[in-house]
Amino acid sequence: MRIPGILLAVTLAVFLSACGSSSTGTPPGSPTGVSVAPGATAGTAVVSFTAPASAGTSAITGYTVTITPGGITAIGTSSPITVTGLTVATAYTYAVVANSADGSSTPATTGALRFYSVVETFTEPSMMLATHTTVFEGTFTYDVTHKEVSNLRGTLTEVMTGATPTKLTLPHQLSSEEVAVAGVRGLLVTTFMLDTVNTFDPYGFAPGLTTYYGQGAGEPNPKPSGVGNAYAMIFVNTATGPTTALGASQIAVLAYGDCAAGGMMGNMCMTGTTAAVYGRLGTMGGYPSDQVVTER
Repeated sequence: MRIPGILLAVTLAVFLSACGSSSTGTPPGSPTGVSVAPGATAGTAVVSFTAPASAGTSAITGYTVTITPGGITAIGTSSPITVTGLTVATAYTYAVVANSADGSSTPATTGALRFYSVVETFTEPSMMLATHTTVFEGTFTYDVTHKEVSNLRGTLTEVMTGATPTKLTLPHQLSSEEVAVAGVRGLLVTTFMLDTVNTFDPYGFAPGLTTYYGQGAGEPNPKPSGVGNAYAMIFVNTATGPTTALGASQIAVLAYGDCAAGGMMGNMCMTGTTAAVYGRLGTMGGYPSDQVVTER
């Protein structure tokens, strides 16, 4: 017996629909704002992103991160997603897709990224200690493709005479400026304790300013109009790579400022700067003396 063509088409469509192979749904949109930070240990990374503006016709069931080269993958139901198994000192590209019953989004992809650790040292002649130093220890991500720095974060450690070390956490990279120092192209990158660049009075964080939040006899630190912020500024060589040793001219542009509540200098800020670049030495005569960057 012959089955009419229209009846055959309808029967086939019903069969395929029942088998789940003829979905006409829309997959989710692509995630945005992909950002990759070094993980807590070498060989790991933390991938952050913003969920798609459109989930498509079905709910998003999760996200997949794929790393190239190597094809390493990691999955999660939301941002951030931690990736393991990376090889130290290797540039990787990260692609994030959103998944649903109706398929996967187009990938949101980064440039080729490498991870670095940085140790920045400031000599403090007036501390009256054997070490005489303030130290910033941090990590950052370097985009080899676009020569950009992201996720600079770390801790600033200070010691005063006979005192327990003060350690401030600086998790917010809020400034990255292209500069040329003694003919060397690079980036001045600054990370802050608070989610604002305002550190000195009346605003901003220009290291050479002579008026600080909290300055003035009897005023608290920070004073009522202040924010009690702190920062550390590093130099990243984009001409020959971040691990290139800095010359004296590049070291001279480094700086830090601590105007945090209950800071080391009481009603004032503790700073580290060079007179040659910023017009004055730091609060305790402090100045930048070294910066070492290593791959991780």
